[in-house]
Amino acid sequence: MKTNARVTTLIMVMCLAAVLVLTGGCKGKKQQAINPELTTPTTDSGGRLPDVDQGALQWKPATDLEKIYFDYDSYALRPDALKSLGVNAEKMKADPANTMFQVEGHCDERGTQEYNMALGEKRALAVREHLIKLGIAGDRIVTISYGKERPVAEGHNEAAWKQNRRAEFNRATK
Repeated sequence: MKTNARVTTLIMVMCLAAVLVLTGGCKGKKQQAINPELTTPTTDSGGRLPDVDQGALQWKPATDLEKIYFDYDSYALRPDALKSLGVNAEKMKADPANTMFQVEGHCDERGTQEYNMALGEKRALAVREHLIKLGIAGDRIVTISYGKERPVAEGHNEAAWKQNRRAEFNRATK
């Protein structure tokens, strides 16, 4: 009987260890809940992602639109980002109806390629969803993620990283 109890205990400990390994266990990293509104295009209020061949459009940097900055490991819109998006929305409303906007999501160099591509997309989608709430038609806004592939500031310190955690805008005419 004692042997069966030891075997059972050993199996339970091994299963618990496997669960911890597979789920990330005791990582010291804070997890951010995924907002389904940001990962699934909405169907009301024109929020569905437009079916646009982004490679066929001639995108130009929208230098008159303010960049949006993010905190480390986050796609939450900060108060300064909300203010900038309000300013950007007013400028976008003044553009002709056939103007498309591309929101680029960017990350700093930390994290894996896959993680940063996903985070960049979440950042771009968060910006897009807020612009829709501010009255920009969803069929005029597309997103793209560059992850950590296009830094604007070289360096391996917080000063460079905070400039690279951003969303930028491009503009094209259909």
